Amino acid sequence: MGKNVQIVLTVDASSLYQMNNPSQDEIHDKCILSDDNDGISENGKVQDFLSNVYLGKKIEWVGETTDKGYSVAIDKIVYDFDLNDPNDKYFLDDDITILGTGGKSSNVIATVKDQLEMANTHNIYKIGFSVHYNDQSKSYLIDPKLLSNT
Repeated sequence: MGKNVQIVLTVDASSLYQMNNPSQDEIHDKCILSDDNDGISENGKVQDFLSNVYLGKKIEWVGETTDKGYSVAIDKIVYDFDLNDPNDKYFLDDDITILGTGGKSSNVIATVKDQLEMANTHNIYKIGFSVHYNDQSKSYLIDPKLLSNT
């Protein structure tokens, strides 16, 4: 039925890296999200990008850039609790913070809980990523969404 989903964060790494103290909007403007399962942002904003994922299946987050000499690492995925929603559920099997594999090409892999009550629920989360250049790195956050499907 469902399948594993890969979410790709493509970053204008050189522009973002050269900014001093960028605002959250500036960070979002330098990032594009895509996935291999028809994920979409209706308004084109990275914070409204929605990936459809499946119960019991894996999600992999990877970082990319076309800027020579730069690399993008996915350092962590952090669940963003909706404190206004008492029914808010975290639907990844791992902890609230899932750490990446480490290094300049770090990625994160998590599994969606295989529990029927998680179907058709949204999760808002943050992607912690870093841009690496000349043995230096800078860290950033963006906050897209997931929708679990059976």
